[in-house]
Amino acid sequence: MTTQSLRKSVLDIGHRIGRPVLVLPGAKFLVMELCALPIAVVGLSASTTAEAVSGPLAALWFSLLPVALYKSWATIGLLCVPAALLIVSVFALPLNSTAFIVDFWTSALMLVLALPRRQQR
Repeated sequence: MTTQSLRKSVLDIGHRIGRPVLVLPGAKFLVMELCALPIAVVGLSASTTAEAVSGPLAALWFSLLPVALYKSWATIGLLCVPAALLIVSVFALPLNSTAFIVDFWTSALMLVLALPRRQQR
């Protein structure tokens, strides 16, 4: 594979994905804001270190979401927070605990809501 073909394939992928789109104010923004509340509750009522990680990640989500209204780099950061929370909940929390269930399903919802939408041509 030559450098030119690699560069063309990377540019083609970037063209298909598109630029990160800003989060629009409205119902989706409100749902994105409210879905971090259960994770914050788990983080504030934590009895173990693995559960306590949920609190700062929820705070990071709460701080990145208003920034994503104006800056496109924050929309990429919005993808990293639930992915990190999902990894922490799967590998560090006991599988049948309340904290695992809340963190897993809420972070999955956050990840789906933070996915960029495809731009129409």
